[in-house]
Amino acid sequence: MRRSLAENWFPCQQEWLRLRRRIRTFTHRDDAEDHLQTALANYYERSQGQVTHPEAYITRSALNLHLNDLKKAASGSLSTTGDQEQILELRDPAPSQEEAYAASQRMARFHEGCRQLPERTRQAFLLNRVEKMKYREIAVALGISESSVEKHIAKALVFLSSWMDQ
Repeated sequence: MRRSLAENWFPCQQEWLRLRRRIRTFTHRDDAEDHLQTALANYYERSQGQVTHPEAYITRSALNLHLNDLKKAASGSLSTTGDQEQILELRDPAPSQEEAYAASQRMARFHEGCRQLPERTRQAFLLNRVEKMKYREIAVALGISESSVEKHIAKALVFLSSWMDQ
């Protein structure tokens, strides 16, 4: 039968301190007591007789909780330094204002380059790149050969590539 904490406070306190020192020795962290409390709660949640060596169970559970925390920290969510937990500087996946502005400038330059293309070349290029039409479908739509479609698109790509580099 498990002892009541109120019955034998001093021996329980001594046992607690001994376990805490053991966990802290292994983990080298100040959260040893937190892990020990959680491990002890897990032990008391088990039905009686399931655990044959309570001290070993509690110690191993506390160490496993510590290892789980280390894995979480290594995955990038938290980094622990001494007593403090600091949130890592995470980069926002959204572009910065400067990146958004630069992208809009590139897009405006691209649109200007498209306006500089000859009409038939622009149509073939936009049907292929924007409308995702195949060369055969573009040829039918524009009333030209597939070979001409290939040439128009190649011409557009060469021109726009040099236009964007200027």
